[in-house]
Amino acid sequence: MSQLLARLKRGLDRSVDPLERAELSAQIAGNLARLGRFDEARKVVGVVREQFGQGQSGRVTVWLMLAEGLIHHFENLSPVALERVRAAQVLGLAMGYSTIVALASAWKAHIEFERSDFESMVLSVDLARKNVGADEHDAQARLAIVLSNAFMIAGDRDQAQLWFMHGHQHAVINGDQASIDALVYNRAAFLLARFRTLNCMAPISMEELVSVRMEVASAKNLQNLIRLAALQSHVHLLDARLQILESKFDSAISALRVVREGTPFAPHNFDQKFIELEVCFCQLMLGQQHEALLHFPSLSESEFADLDIDERVVAAWMLWKMAAIDARVGSVGDYWSQFEALWSKYREMCDSLARRLLPFHWANCPPSFRIPLS
Repeated sequence: MSQLLARLKRGLDRSVDPLERAELSAQIAGNLARLGRFDEARKVVGVVREQFGQGQSGRVTVWLMLAEGLIHHFENLSPVALERVRAAQVLGLAMGYSTIVALASAWKAHIEFERSDFESMVLSVDLARKNVGADEHDAQARLAIVLSNAFMIAGDRDQAQLWFMHGHQHAVINGDQASIDALVYNRAAFLLARFRTLNCMAPISMEELVSVRMEVASAKNLQNLIRLAALQSHVHLLDARLQILESKFDSAISALRVVREGTPFAPHNFDQKFIELEVCFCQLMLGQQHEALLHFPSLSESEFADLDIDERVVAAWMLWKMAAIDARVGSVGDYWSQFEALWSKYREMCDSLARRLLPFHWANCPPSFRIPLS
C-alpha cells in the first residue's frame, strides 16, 4: 500500500465526522483508481453515494466527481473522465474551494495534454497554479507532471527536468507512489516519443539511445517492482518501440506481438494497424520481405489520421522506408510527400507549444510556489 493511501485510511479510521469520512473515502477511491484497483474504487464511491448522493455536501460531491473522473480515465480512458473532472472544477470554483479547483484543474490539464488540446491545457495549468497552495502536494505533483511532459514534447529537456524534480519532491513528501511512478514512466515515454520522431530526419546517436534506454529500464524496473496494472501494457510498448530505434528488429517483433494483447491504450496514440505496420517494418529491415508483404495491410498515412501528429510522422516515415525497399508497398514519392507535410505540422506544433509554455518556465514561478531543488 502506498504511504498516501495508508495515511488516508488511517484518517478514515480515526474520524467520527460523517462528512469528513465521506471526503476521505472519495479521496481513497481516487487513489485506488490511480493504482489500478478499479473494483475497490467503484465500491467505495458507491458506498459514499448511498449516503451523500443527493448533494447534501458540496465538498463531498466534488471529491466524488473527481474520483469518478479518475476511475473513468485510468480504467478505460473514457471521455466521461473529462466531463466529471470539469464538473468538479466548475463546482469548486462556485464554492470558492481552492483545493479542489487546483487539483481538478491539474487533472483536467493532464487529460487535455493527452488529447493534444494544448490551448485548453495551458488554461487549466494556469488556473491550477493560481489556486494551489505550497503544501498541497497532490495538486503540485500533478501540475508538475503535466508541465514536465509538455516541456519534453516541446523539446526543452532542461525545463522538463526541473518540473520533474519539483513533482518528485512533492510526491515523495506526500508518500504518493502513483505520482512517482507516473513521473518515471512519463519521462521515458515522452523522451522516446520525441526521439522516435527526430529519428525520421537523422539517426539518434548512440549516447542518446543509451540515455533513453536507461529511462525505459527505470520505468520497466519500477513496473516489475510495483506491478501497477494501469501502466503495464504501456511499459511493454515503450520497450518494443525502443528496440526498433536500437535496430533490434527480431526481438522488437516478438515484443510488439505481446503488446497487441494489452489494454488499455488511448486511441490517439495506439492503433492495431500501427502495430502491424511496425511488425512489417521490422521484417523488411531484417530482409524478410515475403513474411512482411504476406501480412502487410494496404495502408496509407491517412489510416492513422486519428493518432497524435508525432505518431503520424513516424507512420509516414516507415511507409516511405518500406516502399524504398520494396515497390509493392507503394509509391516512394507519395509517402515522402506525406512525410514532409506531416513533419512541417509537427514542427509547428512543437514551436506553438513552446510559446504557450513560456509563462511556466521554472524561473517565472514565484518563490512561494517553489520547493528549493536539491
